[in-house]
Formats: sequence, structure tokens, C-alpha cells
Amino acid sequence: MPLKGKGQSAQQRMRLGRISSVKRVMGAIGIMALGLSFPGWSQTLADPTRPPAAWLASQAKAGPGASTADAVAAEAPPQLQSLLLGGPRKYAIIDGQIVGVGDTFKDARVVAVTASGVVLRNEQGTQTLKLFPDVDKRAQRPAEAGPLRSLKLDATPGRGTVTKETK
Repeated sequence: MPLKGKGQSAQQRMRLGRISSVKRVMGAIGIMALGLSFPGWSQTLADPTRPPAAWLASQAKAGPGASTADAVAAEAPPQLQSLLLGGPRKYAIIDGQIVGVGDTFKDARVVAVTASGVVLRNEQGTQTLKLFPDVDKRAQRPAEAGPLRSLKLDATPGRGTVTKETK
């Protein structure tokens, strides 16, 4: 079939226009079918604005008339959010409150701020809050020093050999 031009009748041009419209629709349907065939693309996404599960659970326990913020604060242990260490100044952010050594947080006094956490002391005893509670740092034994070894390259063109020397 010739391309659109002066020699074609209006009927032929209309027919070609319909064919190209049908091709576009079929292409769009094919792309949608391809998209639905991948299961990863069709999974639902979690709502980023949904409150945390702990908050929702405490709200259900507290009942409709109680303050949910007070219920969550009473049940949840304090959470260390950040450590600010710079020279002699040592501060920590616990549940959004900035505290330093000697300051009080709720009913506890801040005894120490270290690179890994904060130590709180109250009437019940001492509590250590870690920035990364699942990480356990242990000192490693240094690797054994063996004999020093070096490589000597032969720079003669065309040879390209490597020899090992042990000292």
C-alpha cells in the first residue's frame, strides 16, 4: 500500500488512520499486560504515613477515652536516638530530649555518655541504652606478623616474569 500522499483517496487515508489507531491501542494493551505479568510490580506498597504498630496496639489497649501518647510513653522503654560527642562535650538524644552527663531524664540521672551508648541511674538501678543494641563490639587480637615478602618484577622486555623474595 502506498504511503499517505496526494495520489490517495480520502477513503484510503481514513482506512490507514484507523489501522494506526488500532495499532496504538493494541500496543497499549500489550504494555499493560506485560506490566501485570510481573508480580513485583503488582504488590501493594506500605503506607508511609501509617502510625507504628506499637502505637496502634497501645491505642487499642488504652480504650477510646484515654490519652494514647501517655500510654505509649509509660509502656515503651527509653530509646537512644543519637550521640553527640565532640571533645569534652558529650550529649545524647533520648526520646527527643537532649541530655548530658549529670542531667536528668524522666526519673533517672545520666551517669555516662560513651561512643556506644548512655548509662542512666535511678532508684531501681542502672540502665544502659545502646545506640545499636544488636551490635556487640569485641576487641580483636592483632594478626600474627609473618615474614615480610616482596615481589620482584623482571623489567626485561618480553620476559614478564615475577619472582618472589622472602626476607
